[in-house]
Amino acid sequence: MVLDLFKKFTTLWIILIVLAFFPIFTSTFDLPFWNDVVMRIMLLGMAAMGLNIVFGFGGMVSFGHAAFMGVGAYCAGISQYYGLDNGWYQLLMSAVSCGILGILIGFLALRTSGIYFIMITLAFAQMLYFFFVSLEEFGGDDGLIMDRSDFIFFDLYEPLRLYYLIFFILATVSIMLMLLIRSRFGVILQAIKSNESRVEAMGLNPLKFKLTGYVISAIICGLSGCLFASWQEFVSPDIMHWTRSGDLMIIIILGGLTYLAGPLVGAIVFLLLEELLPDLLHVLFPPISENWMIIFGPLLIAVVLFGKGGLMGVMGSKLKTAANREKT
Repeated sequence: MVLDLFKKFTTLWIILIVLAFFPIFTSTFDLPFWNDVVMRIMLLGMAAMGLNIVFGFGGMVSFGHAAFMGVGAYCAGISQYYGLDNGWYQLLMSAVSCGILGILIGFLALRTSGIYFIMITLAFAQMLYFFFVSLEEFGGDDGLIMDRSDFIFFDLYEPLRLYYLIFFILATVSIMLMLLIRSRFGVILQAIKSNESRVEAMGLNPLKFKLTGYVISAIICGLSGCLFASWQEFVSPDIMHWTRSGDLMIIIILGGLTYLAGPLVGAIVFLLLEELLPDLLHVLFPPISENWMIIFGPLLIAVVLFGKGGLMGVMGSKLKTAANREKT
């Protein structure tokens, strides 16, 4: 079983191994800043992996998954505001809250499809965004400052403790998704994406499978949001704005829709470009150094137009080409 999962998801395992040993590199070369960058990569990559269950494997284009990140973040912030500092309870609260919210939104939204599904998920996300903006008790539009959560036996202010906590949650989610995608449920979910009417003709209820996938994706995004709030020591409604959902979709498309490792690959490239491209442009083209997305936009379009399956698809096709050359 383990060997089969490694062969099927080799890229994801390699990324997880690199992430596990990355702090050794940063401590050797005295580059602690990059630990923070990689933590952000892991958090957004985890949220993108959650969205990819419904987007990449289920064929459901949701523009509202940032709302689940926001709810998870506010579960941490509001509970700490009332004196509940235990991070494990906050994660549990985030999972339960986002699961219930996923059932409610999914039950309504999944009865539609196409542009209607996109607009309903976007509408719910914006409703939640303005709801939290209106909560003056918790900072409203200005947000809520918080301390890092208490995870018992883990002092998150100690170097690397938070890093490895995030890594542990990411690795757990990744292994769970490996098993999920290879299970009967995962196969049926992908079959629904290909031909929903045929699945229904087999006597199966597509809505049940799509709703289950939607709820699982909501919970994963909620866990990511809860950890994001603890890492950032701040939570505001901006985390659930529709543009954050757009960022998650860009990350998935960039990495590869139909690949489990795609969201992590996309998050790595997206955030490294965000960190490095402004500095590079400042040296080469100072007038546009602050508008790095001018360069990133065409790069994304090029990947979509010429790289079938995103970066994972490009890497896979090159490996196949190299293997075929060796055979000949």
